[in-house]
Amino acid sequence: MRQLFSVFLLVSNIFFACSCNDDKNSGYKEEIIFKETKETGSTKPIQMWIDAHANFSRFARKETITSYMKKLKETGFTEVYVDVKPGIGYALYDSDILPPLTKWDHEVVNRDWDYLGFWIEEAERLDMKVIASLSVMGYGYTRTKEGLIYDDSSWDGKTQVEMPDNNPDHLVDIRNQTGVDAAMLNPCLPEVQSFILSIIEEIATKYPKLKGICLDYCRWYGGNYGFGDATIHAFETYSGLTVTNRNDIITSTGGIGPLYSRWIEFRTMTITQLITDIRSKIKSINPEMELHVWSSAHWKSRYSVGQNWASKDYKPTSSGIYTETYHKTGFADQIDVFSLGAYAENVWKSENPQSDWSVENFVTTYYNYTKGDCRVYGSIGTYAYGNKASAISDAVYLCLKNTDGLMVFEISHVINNNQWNAIKEGIKRAN
Repeated sequence: MRQLFSVFLLVSNIFFACSCNDDKNSGYKEEIIFKETKETGSTKPIQMWIDAHANFSRFARKETITSYMKKLKETGFTEVYVDVKPGIGYALYDSDILPPLTKWDHEVVNRDWDYLGFWIEEAERLDMKVIASLSVMGYGYTRTKEGLIYDDSSWDGKTQVEMPDNNPDHLVDIRNQTGVDAAMLNPCLPEVQSFILSIIEEIATKYPKLKGICLDYCRWYGGNYGFGDATIHAFETYSGLTVTNRNDIITSTGGIGPLYSRWIEFRTMTITQLITDIRSKIKSINPEMELHVWSSAHWKSRYSVGQNWASKDYKPTSSGIYTETYHKTGFADQIDVFSLGAYAENVWKSENPQSDWSVENFVTTYYNYTKGDCRVYGSIGTYAYGNKASAISDAVYLCLKNTDGLMVFEISHVINNNQWNAIKEGIKRAN
């Protein structure tokens, strides 16, 4: 999912500062809404994320999957997100498009059985559901230069390009970096979009018993990415403007240039249109199959990566960041479920009242943005709490009381920190 620990936005300090200042100057007020749905905690979906990298060897045998599915059921989980196309770009499902994932770093796992198919089989036996998750843009593991985009030259020019120090003469292909979660494709290229849709189509067609497909990393990697020639040209076509200097978008000192707000709208609309196309593809194959999206719950920082998970009816004040038409990029109405990434070290607002970053704040304010356009499941990263049982229980409780469901990230952390009883306690409190 976020290469486990990489859950916070990789954006320069100046962008975040601009976002905060804009909110202050616009007179924006955060209205707290406690949204408790009609269902009780026991009837809401309770999900566990199965990360591919963290569990690559753990689930090398069918017996282990069977054992942990039983443990999940006993704890109160009803659904699992199974990561079947992680950021390395290979498949953990029966694919005719992607090579199988058999090696990652020093780990080697060879299966003569269908990984995703077996999870679905076991879930069906236990009256549980499976959602297949994939890193939409990730196709390479940069630390070891492994993955689909390193396999042949056909991917040259199709990955995201960073302007790391705001110098238009210094552009870096994400494939050549090492401190990123994955080498990500450029979402504005038609050939990339077609390729992604082909993978979605394959999964939806081959696995009709899936409850849904979840999009992870369906975004630009960070605020300084997307500065290659192909993206600049796509922006000019979209906006009708001419970019004579990339510093017209981001200044040499890292500030907001005169084209910045249009740039932000373009990048965000690119992602929203892709999500819209993915939805159409899935529903054309199986109208009952759900489309899920995971994203950070901190809406005010997502403009930088092009993820406007709000309703089109949510209209931020126009500014150096947001155009008057930015609200049209909202994609809440295009998805069935939004997995609200309330990943924060603080569970309660009282732990740091001046910060947005608490589970409580995220699960009680999301409705201001989504406005009921989709179901929202509170998602927590339990790695932040270690063996602090009370914090885990509180976070689970808050999600189930204030959203339409719960997603726990991620099973390796739950296993390693023995968090099962704390999760079970939180579920029980919400009933």
